[in-house]
Amino acid sequence: MVNAPLPENMKYCPRCAASLEWRPEGGRDRPSCTAPDCKFIFFGESSIGCAGVVLRDGKALLVQRGWEPFAGTWQLPGGYVEQDEVITEGVAREVMEEAGVTAKVNRAVAFRHSLGGTAGGPSANVYIVFALDYVAGEPEWDGDEIANAGFYSLEEMSQIEGVQGLSRWAIELTLNSQNDEGLLIQGDGPMANRPGWSLFGLQANDPDLI
Repeated sequence: MVNAPLPENMKYCPRCAASLEWRPEGGRDRPSCTAPDCKFIFFGESSIGCAGVVLRDGKALLVQRGWEPFAGTWQLPGGYVEQDEVITEGVAREVMEEAGVTAKVNRAVAFRHSLGGTAGGPSANVYIVFALDYVAGEPEWDGDEIANAGFYSLEEMSQIEGVQGLSRWAIELTLNSQNDEGLLIQGDGPMANRPGWSLFGLQANDPDLI
């Protein structure tokens, strides 16, 4: 493998400011810190996105984008998970911020992985869709980032221009499955209760297994 130039604007270690150089790690050469006590290795840019399917009376919560890209289209409420944020709290936060609705994560229903550059940016991205239980609130929006929001049936969505295909697909998956299907949030067992963890899995009969 021929080493490419170091990533633009990344000549020095972001942890300790020592210089970077190419070193073999995990099957390929990667920009690595030269300081003996630092151990920083650049594995590339990546991000985690999340979205929530919130159902009420058989209708799903959608928001209309006010900003580019894809301004005017309708999608599930969601966004990026912060580095210091538990993912279940992140998706509930996004639902509240974008649509003013309080909801609680029930299970994970789908995810999409895209390689860097395929979704309009340099980062590889994992986008996880959760089913959330509706708790309270009526749709509200800021009129800026979010232009509109509401609960819609699949039939109503078919009459709305610009409903994103990935969002409708995730809604159909959720509507056509049961609450005990999919990856369920694990609330018992030693691993499930570790600080900062969000653990999902198929239904386990023995909580000691997790």
